[in-house]
Amino acid sequence: MKKGLKWGVFSLSQYPDQSFRVEGLESDMKLFELAEALGYDTAWVAEHLFSTYGIVTSTQVIAAAVAQRIKRMRIGTAVVVVPFNHPLRTAADFALVDCLSRGRLNFGIGRAYQPHEFVGLGVPMDQSREMFDEGVELILRAWGEGKITFDGTYWKVPEPIDVLPKPVQLPHPPIYQASISTESFANAAKHGWSVQLAAPFTYRTYREEWIPRLGDELRRYEKALVEHGHDPAKLERMILLPFYCDTDGARARETMRGPVEWFYEKVASHQQTSAGGVVRGYETTMIEGRKAREMGYLAFDKLIEHGACIAGDPQECIDRLKRLKEELGITEFVLWSNMGGMPPVRAENSIRLAWEQVAPFV
Repeated sequence: MKKGLKWGVFSLSQYPDQSFRVEGLESDMKLFELAEALGYDTAWVAEHLFSTYGIVTSTQVIAAAVAQRIKRMRIGTAVVVVPFNHPLRTAADFALVDCLSRGRLNFGIGRAYQPHEFVGLGVPMDQSREMFDEGVELILRAWGEGKITFDGTYWKVPEPIDVLPKPVQLPHPPIYQASISTESFANAAKHGWSVQLAAPFTYRTYREEWIPRLGDELRRYEKALVEHGHDPAKLERMILLPFYCDTDGARARETMRGPVEWFYEKVASHQQTSAGGVVRGYETTMIEGRKAREMGYLAFDKLIEHGACIAGDPQECIDRLKRLKEELGITEFVLWSNMGGMPPVRAENSIRLAWEQVAPFV
């Protein structure tokens, strides 16, 4: 295995059959425990609301649970949706997670993209970027200072208050920004944050050009990091990939086909507003995502062709991952094998085979 390259596993806790939800959550924990025993570096979790797209409604709850089941791996959030909670609650909860895990938290943040979640919470989706910026500023102040006050547009702290506990990691846990748009890469560069990349979403936006377009964004990101006085070598480029490995490549693709098609159908339906319009701040992803669906780019065979989903035998997986590593400078591959109701034993077999016969050769 190449020095410095990290490997993670991801779960969105997707159970199309909700009668399986209790067993499913336990299977997620067992997947993370297996990954730790094998040698993976990070367990990544996410949050979503009001849909079988993902039933983890709180990354702080699931991260705290994971912290008690694994003892070595880091625990990453992909992502904490900043506009959905009071920033002081977010700061306090994740400082607590960092304490419970003895300093193993990777704090991945984003602003969400599914209209029905904003509607359900009564949060203005067209103001999500402004809420994100203000919320993160308040979180970082809560972690890094003693008593604080804050006079923002969305949140106010009129009387001095000390947010406890403080994180174990100083000055704070590593921050990753979920990045698709040019604006998100620019913001991450300004602050000196690592980036979270996700093949499913970048591909929906740029289709067959997703890898070169992502490469362009990353080159601009690195240049901007230097201009803002940050060292790119100290930051991470993590990428999330739908991934399935089997000794038989054709069988791997047939195993992954149903779960991937279920996932993309959910994504396509959940990024539409009830009126069918486009929300300010989401123009590119909404318009291009709709085009990708209408043009047939979300068909499983297209996803495989353009590398947005990796499913194959070990050598096929190695070849795909090597290309991404070389063209994008990836520092951590995060493998997602249990999407869309994939049977737990198959997801476990995939990450085991990937660790033994893929990771050492990438």
